[in-house]
Amino acid sequence: MYLAAALAGHAQKGVPAFSIYGKEVQDSDDENIPEDVQKLLLQFTKAGLAVAMMNGKSYLSIGSVSMGIAGSIVNENFFQDYLGMRNEYVDMSEVNRRMQLGIFDPEEFKKALKWTKENCKEGKNYNAKDLQKLRERMDEEWETVVKMTLISRDLMIGNPKLAALGFGEEALGHGAIAAGFQGQRQWNDYMPNGDFMEAILNSSFDWSGIRPPYMMATENDSLNGISMLFGYLLTNQAQMFSDVRTYWSPASVERVTGHKLQGKAANGIIHLINSGSSTLDGTGQQEIDGKPAMKPFWEISEAEAAKCLEATDWPPAMYEYFGGGGYSSHFVTKGEMPVTMCRINVVKGLGPVMQIVEGWTVDLPDDVHKTLDARTNPTWPTTWFAPRLNQDQAFKDVYSVMNNWGANHGAFSYGHFGDELITLCSMLRIR
Repeated sequence: MYLAAALAGHAQKGVPAFSIYGKEVQDSDDENIPEDVQKLLLQFTKAGLAVAMMNGKSYLSIGSVSMGIAGSIVNENFFQDYLGMRNEYVDMSEVNRRMQLGIFDPEEFKKALKWTKENCKEGKNYNAKDLQKLRERMDEEWETVVKMTLISRDLMIGNPKLAALGFGEEALGHGAIAAGFQGQRQWNDYMPNGDFMEAILNSSFDWSGIRPPYMMATENDSLNGISMLFGYLLTNQAQMFSDVRTYWSPASVERVTGHKLQGKAANGIIHLINSGSSTLDGTGQQEIDGKPAMKPFWEISEAEAAKCLEATDWPPAMYEYFGGGGYSSHFVTKGEMPVTMCRINVVKGLGPVMQIVEGWTVDLPDDVHKTLDARTNPTWPTTWFAPRLNQDQAFKDVYSVMNNWGANHGAFSYGHFGDELITLCSMLRIR
């Protein structure tokens, strides 16, 4: 009764509260914590820490709205009123300025470029022969995308090395716990794209070794960037940014490839693919109990990081999309990983609303994958996703999951943690 009365008062005043009501009646001298209460205590603590870690931090927009995508129209009221975060902005010209004036650590650049040449193998060039560039130009683009990576990280968190170079203001950074890069189209039409930068920042390793991932959203989709941030703060794992691109029914797959989907894929699959922010952790080359996984950075071995890099190649960007060139990561996520995908949408009259779907990555025969992948863009990383289904309208079949998804993007990572996302959203008063 006390708990219910307290909750009613909190609700009436609009103050977040989290209740823990155990299922079993205990004796007054019983000091054991029942299993259901343990789970709720840990959920509360995880979500509470996530709220505290976001508080006072910033979301950094590098650029503005990408191709009219609504998610990159940064909703300041959402960030400030719901998340306790501030918004900071720099024009993409700031990235160019820092490249031209050498506002980055030159020693780190040498180290990063050497590491990139040794670990990031260039993939197949799918551009028409008459559009392909000279080797000298392509090498320059590699140098540019590495500089972009250093600069965007420095913009987010600062870099004391810049102060020693005479750039005291630039050394401070923007205190960003997440960021987004507009890219398309003003930047990508004449400069190498942000795909390498985004993929490396979102991964748990680079030339400095194994380290925490940064949350960097493609196309400055701030709502997907925050979805990534929620997943990261709850799991400590890198997050995949993907287009929720195509629903493939069993009939369509069989018609196009002759292959009959089986196992978890038997009801159909969703093609998750995006050129930019797909963390290399998403290759599934890390392992837990001998099975594909994505892990917190401190549990990743050097050998696992090397496997993620080996499983990835970097085809030259398709100039049809990216006139300025660059390189996109390309891999196929290993199957049989439990994953949770989510997305914050802002709905007029309702405010922010969280979508969550749990499911599994699936393997397809190589020839089937290549046939389906060629229907979109074979230079980008692919995850084949089979959602968990139930009797609810939006989850009654795979088509319904795709049909009810609220935007063109989603964020996912390893494990089924939808309950933890719900707990976090309840603290933040997000539906």
